[in-house]
Amino acid sequence: MNLYKTEDKELVKDILLKGGIVAFGTDTVFGLACVYDDIKAIDKVFKAKDREAKKALPMMCSNIEMIDEVAYVSEDARKIMKAFMPGAITLIYKKKAVIDDYVTSFKDTIGIRIPDDEWILSLIESVGKPLLVTSANISGEPALFKWQDVQRDLGDKIDGLVMKDALGYQSSTIVDCSGENIKILREGPISEKQIIETIRR
Repeated sequence: MNLYKTEDKELVKDILLKGGIVAFGTDTVFGLACVYDDIKAIDKVFKAKDREAKKALPMMCSNIEMIDEVAYVSEDARKIMKAFMPGAITLIYKKKAVIDDYVTSFKDTIGIRIPDDEWILSLIESVGKPLLVTSANISGEPALFKWQDVQRDLGDKIDGLVMKDALGYQSSTIVDCSGENIKILREGPISEKQIIETIRR
């Protein structure tokens, strides 16, 4: 595993585009990333985390336009996106055919967020495609926030680690927007009350 500074963004991009998996701090918890359309890289993420393949990996995009390319966005979802993205919120959408069924564990939905972190947004833009980013920890264990802890737990299982701590204190809020009515699946930094007020406007 290679250690990187934030100035090494081009090197991180190259690893991802060559099928590698890289951990970096996000605006919530520490994340483990790969490109969304590389099946072998996705398998490496599952193996590193000791995670069941039936648990789909969430996606990060750099802007709303990129989300529109891969998912169907409802009116309520768009209100939430405009109010809280970039930010600590993941929305679940019906996926478009551009996303392979394997990526979503053969479900027709995918969770996507836009992180409130300029370095990650710039990385995604540089890569030129969405990333799959899950928490950088062993499955079932607590989320990690410091790069040294990720190095300890995942060091020999991943290709790269960016030495920049996560900026948040808890995982993102998750809202299912794939059906007729939205459902709050996990309340995080953005509250259910804030979300309900937003869609009623």
